[in-house]
Amino acid sequence: MKLSIRSTLLLLLFLILLLAILLNSVLGHLLVRHEVNEVFDAELAVSAKLIKGLLEDDDLMEDLPRIAQVMDESLGRVQPDQPELEAYERTRLIQIWRQNGDGLLFRSPGAPFHALAPLRAGFYHHQGQSAEWLVYVTDLPAADAWLMVGEYPHARNEIIGELGGIFGVSGVVALILCTLIALAAIEFGLSPLRQLGSILRRRSLQNLQPVSLSRTPKELRPVVDGLNDMFSRLSAGFERERRFVADAAHELRTPLAVLKLQTQHLQNLDCGELQQELQQLEQGADRTGRLVEQLLLLARMDDSHSTASAAPQDMAELCRRTLAALQWQADVHRVDLSFDAEEPLPALAVEPSLVEMALRNLVDNAIRYGGDGQAVDTRLFRQDDDLCLSVRDHGAGVAADELSRLSERFYRAGRSGDSGAGLGLSIVSRIMETCHGRCQLANHADGGLEVTLVFPLPASAAPA
Repeated sequence: MKLSIRSTLLLLLFLILLLAILLNSVLGHLLVRHEVNEVFDAELAVSAKLIKGLLEDDDLMEDLPRIAQVMDESLGRVQPDQPELEAYERTRLIQIWRQNGDGLLFRSPGAPFHALAPLRAGFYHHQGQSAEWLVYVTDLPAADAWLMVGEYPHARNEIIGELGGIFGVSGVVALILCTLIALAAIEFGLSPLRQLGSILRRRSLQNLQPVSLSRTPKELRPVVDGLNDMFSRLSAGFERERRFVADAAHELRTPLAVLKLQTQHLQNLDCGELQQELQQLEQGADRTGRLVEQLLLLARMDDSHSTASAAPQDMAELCRRTLAALQWQADVHRVDLSFDAEEPLPALAVEPSLVEMALRNLVDNAIRYGGDGQAVDTRLFRQDDDLCLSVRDHGAGVAADELSRLSERFYRAGRSGDSGAGLGLSIVSRIMETCHGRCQLANHADGGLEVTLVFPLPASAAPA
């Protein structure tokens, strides 16, 4: 079963909190045990030293009966208001032994008849089968004896146990509170993600506006920006598709209507006039076929946003091959095709079919609009960090206010009667966008329109 992000985060936080609280409880318990033992050990040593001081000032043998009587009365005294003190008093054990170990001089009530610890100074811990006690041993030089003050560790163990229980209860309470706080924090942190999901579920193809959240965390910003970029590209793509369909339908309507009229007219012609009309019908079919081909090419270019990595190409040789393939068209219109290339020129990583397509469209436009008997000049040269390919005709040029519109689809600069569809320069502009270059249009100073394709050179080809 796959967990949601919310459940995963909550589970991880719960486990982390549980581990942290367990470690804190264990470390706290160990620290409390150490401190309690230190306090009780110090108290045991102080008690032994106080008793030692009292016994060294007087005759030990005279005071032992009195000490025994006082301890018996103290342990037999009832303390209803403070029973814990009585229980604490009963944990103390006192023994006095001769230094040579020959005899037990004194023992407190409850103390065993054997020595609580070895007859030498220091702290000792005794663990017997039926009892456990801690003993502090010090000498009584004046009486030539050993003083042993011991205690049953009930009190310290009870304190350690109670503090451990407090640590456990507080840890459970802290775990519950921290889990609730973590749950609230996770809900607050994931609220932008839920809001984004809700917005996307309500979206349709008719609503491709950018996504806007009331609160956008830094981690979610790349996702929102990516979605908005995708919506923008989808909107632009749908708009291009709608415009393309509308323009194609508009442009195809006229040649199809002409073909229909011509076929109807053919039905009423004599055999002598049929040949001429069939030639016109063939020309109309050619124009329609060329229009359809350009429309399909433009549609493919709209669907392409970038070119794949291409091998470096010799641009001069590529241009020569393309111009050689167009020589037949130039011969039909009695146009002189010229090509001039600087030497040497760096190779350019570009898709050769795209360059050929762009150059064919430019030369085709120059031949048709430059006029029969004119020249079409093609140059390939380097300008700073760019490689430029220019095509110039020797016609009348284009009005200055129409230059900026020549790259628009189906725009023919007032030549509505020619056989073109107004898509050539649109295709060229789209090719240059794909090649990360640009298309520049200008009227040449000596007459005619000059179109320059500017390809950016890689940094490795920059002049030293």
